[in-house]
Amino acid sequence: MPDIVIELLVTEIGLAKLGARGISAEHAGQLPRNQHITARNPHRGGAADARRLLIGRTNGGRALTLVIERTIDPTTCLIVTGWNATEVERRLLGGQ
Repeated sequence: MPDIVIELLVTEIGLAKLGARGISAEHAGQLPRNQHITARNPHRGGAADARRLLIGRTNGGRALTLVIERTIDPTTCLIVTGWNATEVERRLLGGQ
């Protein structure tokens, strides 16, 4: 069963990391409502790792990748950091 992400939360540290890459909390929050996928984070360890990648598009079509971590509510995740999606990540999403 795929991960279902309905709501994203972000801390001040997460906001600073997004802001350093020109990503607003509003834009990051648009991803669950638009075309998106979730994937295992290839840069982290073991299967028990709680962090996943959320790759999706904003309302304006900008492709972003967010590192997210589940909260106690399985449909709510905390944004750890994010960046403009790489070419490989955009391909996973199904577009350039």
